Amino acid sequence: MSLTSNPETTRLLRWNDVYSEADLYKAALRVYTKPVFQWRKALFTSSDGRTLYDFAERGLSRLGAIHKALQRRSFAFRPAVALHYNFNGKHRTLYVPPWEERIVDLLLYRCLNRNLHHWFSPNSYAYRDRRYSLDACQRRIANVLRSSRSPCYVVKRDITNYFASVNHEVLLSKLASLVDSTDYLYRLLAQRVRFLYEQDGQLQVSTIGIPFGASIACLFANIYLTQLDREVESVPDVRYFRYADDLLLLSATREAAEVATQRLEARLTKLCLKTKPSHRADLLLVDHPASDATFFPAPTFRHLGLLFRAGGDVALSRDKLRKIQNLFRFAFRRNRRWKRAPDLRRRVEMLVKVATEVVGRGVRNVAILDYYLKHVNDERQLRLLDRWLAEAVLAAAFGGHKKGHFRKVSFQQLRTMGLPSLVHRRRMIHSGRMESPFFIWRQARAARGFRGTVAKLCRSAGKPAFSPFPEAAASKSPVREGGCL
Repeated sequence: MSLTSNPETTRLLRWNDVYSEADLYKAALRVYTKPVFQWRKALFTSSDGRTLYDFAERGLSRLGAIHKALQRRSFAFRPAVALHYNFNGKHRTLYVPPWEERIVDLLLYRCLNRNLHHWFSPNSYAYRDRRYSLDACQRRIANVLRSSRSPCYVVKRDITNYFASVNHEVLLSKLASLVDSTDYLYRLLAQRVRFLYEQDGQLQVSTIGIPFGASIACLFANIYLTQLDREVESVPDVRYFRYADDLLLLSATREAAEVATQRLEARLTKLCLKTKPSHRADLLLVDHPASDATFFPAPTFRHLGLLFRAGGDVALSRDKLRKIQNLFRFAFRRNRRWKRAPDLRRRVEMLVKVATEVVGRGVRNVAILDYYLKHVNDERQLRLLDRWLAEAVLAAAFGGHKKGHFRKVSFQQLRTMGLPSLVHRRRMIHSGRMESPFFIWRQARAARGFRGTVAKLCRSAGKPAFSPFPEAAASKSPVREGGCL
C-alpha cells in the first residue's frame, strides 16, 4: 500500500501493510555486502560490543530470531553508541546501533520510502530512488537555467545542523498523520525518534535531533520537510529544488521569488529550524551589469558543488577545481619513483604514466573526475585544466613552473606519451563510450574485499577444503585488510 499526495484520503499505514520477511532478508543482504566495499565498517561495534563477523557467525539463526520478534511485535531497539567526528571542520555525532538494529533500521527505511514515494514532493531529490538523485537535481537546475530567457532570481538557503535540530514533537505529529499511532509500526518509529544512546559510559535518551548515520534518519529528514516542499512549490512561476537541507528557488519574476522566500522562511520558523547566514544568497542571475535593492546581481552561483552560470552553462566551482588538481599533486608526491629516473625525458614519461593512472585506474579518482565531467559543459575551463596538468608534469620534472619547459617537451609530445585530456574524457562520457565509474569502483573494491578476507581454507583429514556454510565467513578474530579471517 502506498500513500498518495493527499494522505487524509488514504488509510494510515500499519505494520502489516509494510513488513514482509523478504524485505528483512533484502535489508540483511545489503548490510552484509556493504563492507565488501568498505571493510572497516564490518569492524564497527556498538553497545553490544559485536562486529558484523560476530553477528554472521550465526547469521541465519539470528535473522530468524529477528523475523519472529517482528512477527510477534516484540522487537525493540537497543541503545546506539555516540561517536564524535570532525569532517573538514564540521563536528558531527554518528550514532552506531548494534547490527540487528541496523538491519531493522534499513528495513524500515526501505519499506516506508517505497510506500511514501508518491507522497513525497517531486522536487525533493535526496534519499529517494534512482530517479531522484543528486545527478537528476543538478541536471534539472541546468535545464531550467538554459530554458530561461529573462534574468533569473535565485534564492539559496542551507539549514543549520539539520539532523541535530529536528524537533521530536513536530516529527511525531507528522508521523501520526501517516502511520496509525496505535500500531506497532508507529511504536518502532517513535523509538527511532526518541532513540537511546550511550555516551561516556552513560545511557541517555535523545531530546532533539534524529540519529545521524542511521538509515531511518534519511527518511525522517524528508518527512519533516515535505510540508515545506508543498508550500514553496505551490507558488506560481517558481522552480523549487531541495536536496536534503540545501534549498534553491529559481524564478523569472521578482514578486514570485519574494513570496516563495517568505513562505520558506515562515515554515522553517514553525519547524524550529535556522539557516546558515554564510550560505544565504538572494541573487539576480544576469550576465550584464544590473541593479536591484534586494537581489544582488551576479553572473554565477555555486550550488551542490557546481558553478551555474546565466544561460545554463555549468562549470567546476573553485574548490572542486582545486580538488581535481590535488588528485594529481598528491599522486606525484606519493609515487616518487620518477625522481630516480636516469634522465629528464624518462622522468617526464613516468610522470605522464602517474597522471594516466589517476584518470584511468585510480578508482576513487575516476569516480570523482567522471562525476564532475558528466555535468560540466564549460570546455574552456577544462582546456585550462588540461594545460595546468601539462605544466604540473613539466614543473615536477624540470623544477618550477616556467613556459620555457614546453621548448624542451612540447604539448604535442606530452600527448604522444599518453598525457590524459579531460576535455576528451568528457566527450567520451557524454557519447556513452566510457564505462560507468561506479562499476569500475565496484569491481576494484570487490576484488580487494574478497582477497583473502571472505573465505578461509578449512583443514579436513589433512586436505584443504572450503566450508559449504555461509557462516564460515565469520571468525572469532576481526578481519584485517589484506589478511585472512
